Amino acid sequence: MAQHAPNIGIGPELGLPSGNFANVSGVGLGASLKIDVPVSANFALTLHGGFMNFFGKHNYLQNVKDFTYLPVKAGLKYQLSESFYAEGQIGAGFPLNDGQKTLLVWAPGFGNVFKISGKNRLDLGIRYEGWTGKNDQVVVLSQSSNTKGFLGIRFAYLFNFN
Repeated sequence: MAQHAPNIGIGPELGLPSGNFANVSGVGLGASLKIDVPVSANFALTLHGGFMNFFGKHNYLQNVKDFTYLPVKAGLKYQLSESFYAEGQIGAGFPLNDGQKTLLVWAPGFGNVFKISGKNRLDLGIRYEGWTGKNDQVVVLSQSSNTKGFLGIRFAYLFNFN
């Protein structure tokens, strides 16, 4: 069974800011690489790294710089069925812009793997992701929370090592 062999997924990511984070950014775009290593029939260890840029809002009231990070997470993935899974990840977000700080990253989510032909598969994952930590450049509108939360959507092609 392909789900029990290690695989690597690579693909684009979309971030839709929520809560106070939506006051300073409208959308985030990036790409990621994720490795799943099964430890049993239903559990896998995951390592997820990538690039994510949240575009700062610019208008006559505010001029917020982009939030550009390299998030790196490790986690556990549980197969709920042959193709549907739940996962939880925790890690760190490393800043690429001056004035930004390393953040704690955490992300619970769900996903589904779609077979397209032969061993070719696509992974669609949806998660809530929180980046916790204070940045000096965050404007007054979002200072009531130190977490930048967003809905993350990942669409990846899976390479299987079976």
